[in-house]
Amino acid sequence: MLNSSPTDAPIENPDTISVDGAMKYLSDLKIQLDDIAVLAIGEALQAPTMGEFTREGFVNGWRALNPSTSADSLSKQQTTATHLRAAIPTDPALFRRIYRHTFQLARTPGQKAVALDAALEYWRLLFTPPHGCAWSTPGTPWLEWWLEFLQQRWKKSVNRDMWNMTFEFYRRSREDESLAWWDEQGAWPGVVDEFVAFVKERREAGAGEMEVE
Repeated sequence: MLNSSPTDAPIENPDTISVDGAMKYLSDLKIQLDDIAVLAIGEALQAPTMGEFTREGFVNGWRALNPSTSADSLSKQQTTATHLRAAIPTDPALFRRIYRHTFQLARTPGQKAVALDAALEYWRLLFTPPHGCAWSTPGTPWLEWWLEFLQQRWKKSVNRDMWNMTFEFYRRSREDESLAWWDEQGAWPGVVDEFVAFVKERREAGAGEMEVE
């Protein structure tokens, strides 16, 4: 299985598994397109874009995922994919790798940034349990507020710096939702500064409603 692509590669580019072949392969793995496992497999096999694999990435990726057998059959790859999906919420290093590679998967080929609508959907997939990592804390629905903020106040595309720094903000906000660590002079993108102001507005509004009650 690892000596060839999961489906015939196009003759004009025999080292690439194109969209049709990749979609059929994911279906054979019993992975739906709205499953976070798609992103996990994309990172593991170093897919250059969504719905495309290279022969090198395919072979080396499966060997790295399962060194003992190289996941050299479809059934072994299905099992490995299931284990990979289950590990995402409990393996921070794995989740970080998947998150960062998702930017590459989410971009339209030839573009340097991800369209906002696409970024919103990928954030929702990455930060929603049970297979994604929940971006919420007891007092703050971070993901809900982040998506709401962007839909209301941000109309631009998402560049790599914004994508990566959103992950850092996710990590810090889960560690301390009070934002005591926040520094307005820090090296955060302007959009994150604006989001912090948005969060403070929502908290103040919520506190006001509690006092009225």
